[in-house]
Amino acid sequence: MNRIYYLMFIALFISCNSNPGKTPEEKIDYVMKQAYENGGFIGSVLIANRGKVIYRKDFGMADVENKIPISDSTKFLIASVSKPITAVLILQLMEQGKIKLDDSLKKYFNIENNSKASKVTIHQLLTHTSGIEELISEDHEFDESDLEQATLNFESGSDFEYSSTGYVILKEIAERSSGKDFETLIEQQICKQTRLNSSGVARELHQINDIAIGYKTTKQVEVVEIGYSLKIVDGAGSLYATTNDLFKLDRALHSGELLSKKSIELMQKQHVKERFGYGWFLRERGGIWDVMYHEGDLPGYTSFFSRRTKNDEAVILLSNIEGLDLSEIENDISRILKFDN
Repeated sequence: MNRIYYLMFIALFISCNSNPGKTPEEKIDYVMKQAYENGGFIGSVLIANRGKVIYRKDFGMADVENKIPISDSTKFLIASVSKPITAVLILQLMEQGKIKLDDSLKKYFNIENNSKASKVTIHQLLTHTSGIEELISEDHEFDESDLEQATLNFESGSDFEYSSTGYVILKEIAERSSGKDFETLIEQQICKQTRLNSSGVARELHQINDIAIGYKTTKQVEVVEIGYSLKIVDGAGSLYATTNDLFKLDRALHSGELLSKKSIELMQKQHVKERFGYGWFLRERGGIWDVMYHEGDLPGYTSFFSRRTKNDEAVILLSNIEGLDLSEIENDISRILKFDN
């Protein structure tokens, strides 16, 4: 056995066997309690295996000042976990014949043919291969005129660079091709269709019932205020949800309720080899490239959502603490599920 893989196996064996839990549920509970007690997690967690929820629990407070604990009805900003949902919306519009994935920006925006961004395609925006520089910031909302002067960090299609601007542009294309605003599209084509009753596009947080207050650290002392309009990141990071709703989304994607089989295959295809599909990062486990995942981070909130098609697994972690590294928790849980399967 290769020495590196041997050492990894030994480390994994020791890690799994140091967990006192007997069942997968008990092992996952041990991981989550350790993370909570050691300052690594506050929030909601939902774990599914073979399409069934095997663990769902909440840790910490949604609102310390008003003594409101986190519960299964607590909503969180999901930050960049919004991007896979925007990708679903774009693929739905493709199925409806409103757009084509090889459409260029010139079709939707009033820009000159000699503009560097004019030939960028929807496919390239979905896969973070457009090369368009970041055009949004806390102080600047995307405007059509930005594309006229936009520069490319590399030739479109030749490289990969994660881009929130790309998904904001996809939101604009969705609105222009459908004649509906982003909030209406998300409500009608995503939330209503899959009964996501506690999800939507965030605007004024204080107007959202049961939204968790964002905090700086797991001590939950310093409240974090988002100092800019969330409309700036529509398409890229402005959605809110509960763990239960994200699991409903997982089920809808698995069953074909939201997208056709062909579109699902496009979503999880390695458009960027060993890295990215449509809206999802891709990862292998046990030599099989069947894990789709995305992380999210906004002031006061962190999220992680992973789906494994082989065993129909879902790991959903939503937190009202900023800057948490939830990937290690997700890895620990996935190891437990691997041994269970």
